[in-house]
Amino acid sequence: VFASQRVPRNESDMNSRITSIYITALFLGVNAMNTALPVFEMERNMFYRHTASLMYDQRAITLAFTLVELPFIILSSLVFCLLWYFPVGFAVEAGKFFLYWLFMTFSLGLFTFFGQGFMAIFRDSQTAQGFGSLLIGMNSIFGGVLIRPQAIHSFWVWAYWTFPLHYVLEGLFTSQFRDDTTPIIATLGSPFYDYVLKKNCPTGFQPDDSDLKYCTTGTAEDWIYVSFGGMWVPENIPYNILYLIGAVIVAKAMVVYGLKQKNYLANSDDKDIKQFVEFL
Repeated sequence: VFASQRVPRNESDMNSRITSIYITALFLGVNAMNTALPVFEMERNMFYRHTASLMYDQRAITLAFTLVELPFIILSSLVFCLLWYFPVGFAVEAGKFFLYWLFMTFSLGLFTFFGQGFMAIFRDSQTAQGFGSLLIGMNSIFGGVLIRPQAIHSFWVWAYWTFPLHYVLEGLFTSQFRDDTTPIIATLGSPFYDYVLKKNCPTGFQPDDSDLKYCTTGTAEDWIYVSFGGMWVPENIPYNILYLIGAVIVAKAMVVYGLKQKNYLANSDDKDIKQFVEFL
């Protein structure tokens, strides 16, 4: 997308960049959840049989699923970041790359684990996918990109603070554009235009043609700050990480609860399956 123009010049370029980050983070999550559902359904039914044999409990298999998934999630997000991060012209800095990789890993892992949680609680993959689609839809709408944080209605503000994609995107944007002094030309009449005009020129000053560019040009970091109403700042990155860790714990708790409280194989109407379970 940015192969021919690796450095943003105006607000349109910045919007293209954050939209691309938003789409890729969401796409990885959707793909991870849809991939996890059928696999976990098969493993869940296997667990029911092993539970009937008194081989192990839900905590052991949840730990096993986590240990098996983590290397795949970390490696998958790394491969994606290597193929995406540098070609689009993002900052060649180790710290910014690591944070970008970290938040993409959270995005991939969260949707994977929530997919497992839905599959553990609900009877089949179709039902789990329905609730997964609801989760994805709410994340996409209230993630802070389609509707900016400052524009979300007070009735829906709980969704903005609850669903985890907001914290992934805030971490991605603020870490990537932190201390980024790339000049961004403001669009006439935009909030960013008013911000840089007031910041660069004296209050009430009407620029003439000679200094118009100076008065209406800000930085990429300023654009992120203004575009998200001053609510997304680099200082929030540690809190974003803590929230996402908590969301992972909630997803794994859903898996433990579902495997402990539900046994759809034992409740199946299939007589052959019931006889098999009784035999075990």
